[in-house]
Amino acid sequence: MRKTLIIGLLAAGFSTAALAGDAADKLEKHLQETMPDVPVSSVSETPVEGIYEVVAGTEVVYMTADGDYMFQGNLLDMNARVNLTEQRRSEMRLALLEEIDESRMVVYAPEGEKRHTVTVFTDTSCPYCQKLHKEIPKLTENGVEVRYILYPRSGPGSPAYKTAEAAACADDTKAAVDQAMNGQSIDLEACEQSGIPRNRELARKMGLRGTPFIVTDSGLTIPGYRPAEELIKALDATADRS
Repeated sequence: MRKTLIIGLLAAGFSTAALAGDAADKLEKHLQETMPDVPVSSVSETPVEGIYEVVAGTEVVYMTADGDYMFQGNLLDMNARVNLTEQRRSEMRLALLEEIDESRMVVYAPEGEKRHTVTVFTDTSCPYCQKLHKEIPKLTENGVEVRYILYPRSGPGSPAYKTAEAAACADDTKAAVDQAMNGQSIDLEACEQSGIPRNRELARKMGLRGTPFIVTDSGLTIPGYRPAEELIKALDATADRS
């Protein structure tokens, strides 16, 4: 997504005269007209005068009001000690997660009061996903709700994909996932409503690079496996800063 956005912006070309007037609206309209294949969803002002935020998917770049210059990276508010770019990405991730109803997830609820929620894109064939799965009892004991979105890393027809489909279509999806995570075979019977294609599309929009891919309840991402103690500390620290 990022490469497509950058190349598209560079290839489009801009005319300073064409962008005169209401800069944000003009810039957004110009991008939509010149880059129809790049899903630019918004153009908005930033706290920096003359600099505008351009959003496509979960990617963020910045442009000058005249459209002559573009840069990518993190925009930091040094007084508030806030990463404005990551804050924006977090908002977009949470919005994307709203596309999947919780009934389509595999949810491991805490035993007592819920303190945190993590949404995990997981693959039952992934060794580190299996390792994280063993940490679920410790996480739930400490008030962390774990929501799985089944995401087979390999495509349709692969063993991992078939297993994900079978688990999603099982009468007891959680039991099927538990079996698969523990290396046990499950009945391979797919259904049209497995939701796996939609999960993979959502993962693409989220910019997933590998599994497990953990999204916190504040929209921050934690790529890869983390022991329960480390993950809980990270969640507590995030909550303290909010």
